[in-house]
Amino acid sequence: MSVPFLRVEALHVTYRVRRRLVEAVKGVSFTIHRGQCLGVVGESGSGKSSLARAVLGLEPEAAHGSVEWDGYALSAQNRRERLAFCRKAQMVFQDPMGSLNPRLKVGAALAEVLKVHGLVKTRKEAFRQAAQWLETVGLDAAYADRFPHELSGGQRQRVNLARALCVGAEFLIADEPVSALDVSVQAQILNLLQDLQRQRGITWMLIGHDLAVMRYLADHLLVMKNGEVVECAPAEQVFMHPAHPYTRELLASVPHVDRGLARRCAL
Repeated sequence: MSVPFLRVEALHVTYRVRRRLVEAVKGVSFTIHRGQCLGVVGESGSGKSSLARAVLGLEPEAAHGSVEWDGYALSAQNRRERLAFCRKAQMVFQDPMGSLNPRLKVGAALAEVLKVHGLVKTRKEAFRQAAQWLETVGLDAAYADRFPHELSGGQRQRVNLARALCVGAEFLIADEPVSALDVSVQAQILNLLQDLQRQRGITWMLIGHDLAVMRYLADHLLVMKNGEVVECAPAEQVFMHPAHPYTRELLASVPHVDRGLARRCAL
């Protein structure tokens, strides 16, 4: 059997808050195989974002446990390996405007990323590749000459996806990537995410609370409550036969998941 693309075992994330310790993630374990999308759901404060940050190695002081990429421990990486990892693992944030530099035009922002990672030798090559990546995510190359405030929310999120992919990302953590967008635009971004996963073999970790989105994109579903995993199974199994009472409560709170999914697909 192939080695999982990502293996997390007994992961804990503990913060010190006003002289007391708060455990945000409590012994979480799961695996993701290459090309899959793992959906992570749970109410606010359940530990989803802390888990994501720990998986990317952004909580070195607070996180304890095992995180392995393609069989190699994240904690054992040297500086060079860490830089390479930062290119392969990227995050797409909820707020498409807040994650872009308002003073840089879109083309300059993408070109800067390419230059910082040493992926181009000349400014001309950087802007050429930036234009190509904009087209990859469904934007005309002319958008390279626009500032973020001149774009719609969906267009900005496409730019964020281009920025993540242009450095050679193989794994993306998408933190509620469509929750700040209009419903009609959500459908476009969801279809783009699915196409990228299928065409480029991208592996995803999708964080959110919209169960219709999860049913549309996720292969497996991880349900969190109070920092713990209460259920982890193939998405269809979770939706059709939820095993944990909390999962059943989540599904009961949104009785028309299929209707929400159909609405997005029809737009």
